[in-house]
Amino acid sequence: MKKLIMMLALISLVACKNKEVKPTEETNEAVETVTEESIDYASYGMDSDNAPKGLEVGSKAPVVDLTIDGKKIALADLYKDQTVAIIFYRGFWCPKCNKHLSEFAVKAKDLEVKGVKLIAITPENQEGIEKTKEKTGADFTIVSDTDGSLLRAFDVDYKVTEGYVNKVNEMLKVSISENNANAENKLPVPATYVVNKEGTIIYSHFNPDYAKRASVEDILAAL
Repeated sequence: MKKLIMMLALISLVACKNKEVKPTEETNEAVETVTEESIDYASYGMDSDNAPKGLEVGSKAPVVDLTIDGKKIALADLYKDQTVAIIFYRGFWCPKCNKHLSEFAVKAKDLEVKGVKLIAITPENQEGIEKTKEKTGADFTIVSDTDGSLLRAFDVDYKVTEGYVNKVNEMLKVSISENNANAENKLPVPATYVVNKEGTIIYSHFNPDYAKRASVEDILAAL
């Protein structure tokens, strides 16, 4: 019995080391935060030495241009008039992305009512975007990052490991590089950022685990 109790205590101690829990300033309630030690980068096709870190709440949105309906529009020209919510996704071939975008397609009007402009950014080419729209019913703005500059600016991009490239190819019958507009084996962490009218990031959800993403409710709560 003593050995069993010691083993359970040891397992609990290891689990605690892999999870950092901090109290929020306003509610003093414990919330789970992602730590370096708790991330299995390899399983997400990342090299831990070159993994992106994302942008933090309170930082300024990067100075970038978005191509929307064939026209270049500065991000600053969008958020000067209304709050902008930006979500990143990987491609039409990603089941988690399709599920996530489908949920946003259903609830996007909840954001519009609150005066929020929703924009999705992806590395995939226009053909891939059309497949995404067909699969998810998304009728909000989707931007193709044709040269990878948007992913880099928001610090969400990473070069996919060869093993993961092969896995996607074998299991989903898709070439990541061929589906991407810049023909590179790069993907974004499916992060979410909310930018207010002053250009400040007021909400950030960044988790290399592509199964864990921000919801419409999370964005609304941050407003």
